[in-house]
Amino acid sequence: MMQYGFTRRVLCMLLVCVFISGCSQQEIRLSRPRQVPATMDSTLIYYLPSEDGQHLRRYEMKTAARDNTPVEALREMVRADKRLDSPLLPDGLSVNYVVVERGTAFADFSSELSQLDTSPSVQELFIHMTTQTLTEFSDIHSVVIQINGQPKMNR
Repeated sequence: MMQYGFTRRVLCMLLVCVFISGCSQQEIRLSRPRQVPATMDSTLIYYLPSEDGQHLRRYEMKTAARDNTPVEALREMVRADKRLDSPLLPDGLSVNYVVVERGTAFADFSSELSQLDTSPSVQELFIHMTTQTLTEFSDIHSVVIQINGQPKMNR
């Protein structure tokens, strides 16, 4: 009888220890903040003309993963161009949308794109900076540039 009481007490103490240690591990797990994949940090990449206007320069900015999309990359490219001393893009230009189908990105810009300088070097810079920006995304291999839904340039 004495041994049965002792065994019962030891078992009760073990259960209490297991319960207490289980609670503290659970509390530790709950206290760690979990990041949802969409809110995790990501690097958005876009391209702009270099100071000499002959090459492209790569730019990176930290953003939430949910904002690292082709349309946001182009919008940032347009915003950053406006901050340059000599912007390449026409005033008021905006990105309407980007749709990706079977590796081709259809990048649709507002009608202000038709005011882009018609010199071949400016046209080529715009095409290259748009293409380079979009092909940073692994699922994009070619680009169609549109103005209000009408195809204008392919790359």
